[in-house]
Amino acid sequence: MPMTSSAARRICVTGATGKAGRAAVAHLRERGYEVLATDVAVSDARAQGILKADLTDYGQATEVLRGTDAVVHLANIPAPGLAAPAVTFNDNVTMNFNIFHAAAALGLSRVVWASSETTLGLPFGDGPEHTPGAPGELRYAPVDEDHFPYPSTTYALSKVASETIAEQVSRWSGIPFVGLRISNIMDPGEYQRFPGFWADAHARKWNVWGYVDVRDVAAACRLGLEAAVTGSQNVIIAAADTVMNRPSRDLMAEVFPDVPLTGEVAEYGTLLSVDRAKQVIGYEPRHSWRDELKVN
Repeated sequence: MPMTSSAARRICVTGATGKAGRAAVAHLRERGYEVLATDVAVSDARAQGILKADLTDYGQATEVLRGTDAVVHLANIPAPGLAAPAVTFNDNVTMNFNIFHAAAALGLSRVVWASSETTLGLPFGDGPEHTPGAPGELRYAPVDEDHFPYPSTTYALSKVASETIAEQVSRWSGIPFVGLRISNIMDPGEYQRFPGFWADAHARKWNVWGYVDVRDVAAACRLGLEAAVTGSQNVIIAAADTVMNRPSRDLMAEVFPDVPLTGEVAEYGTLLSVDRAKQVIGYEPRHSWRDELKVN
């Protein structure tokens, strides 16, 4: 079980107005951390208590980190298809390099940052993430950290490149980096959508029916700050179950019949393994749509 470090108390959270950012800011403050929240996508930053900054500018990235102990870096173009492929790649890699390098230059104690499940090969089969080239190949399930790197979008490629940057900056500086390969983030209010997936097992096969509750993402950010880790560690952050109301083995048999199951899978258990996240940072997914959604 990871040990806990309490050295970092003043935390910069980037991307603070996003879904994960809002939850992380609130969670860290509830746990007694002093949080400096920053984002570029704010119209009245002062009223919201947010420092507006464009992290593609190295000087601004340095300034938002100055005086903090550690950073939870969630600011990126958050998915493929939201900007031109080259813009997604260039902006994400630039933001990540700037934050990583500035953290090292300023001597921060920890960098926790949002990588992505897409580094593992998503979309599997066909799905909503389209770029030239074939979709990712699902080689086995549950998908774990060894199912890396197979980027099939420039978004995923930006995260793979950034994991390499994190590894090298960590090596240069000695600062621990924790990359969270976050699954499809859901607010509890979004669980009402889940019954719409159930009639067609192919509708959500692109990430083997995975998701993660935003509250568990926020907790993972904190655990990444507190865990006694060295070097650059990257872990999958997902829910303990799938979005489906059918057993996971049945889903695999129907949609991916030739893909081997290489580990234990609970009846409705996740096919995105969180075992390494449990081992490295003590992550335990505590929230499920099954506790929120009343289904007859």
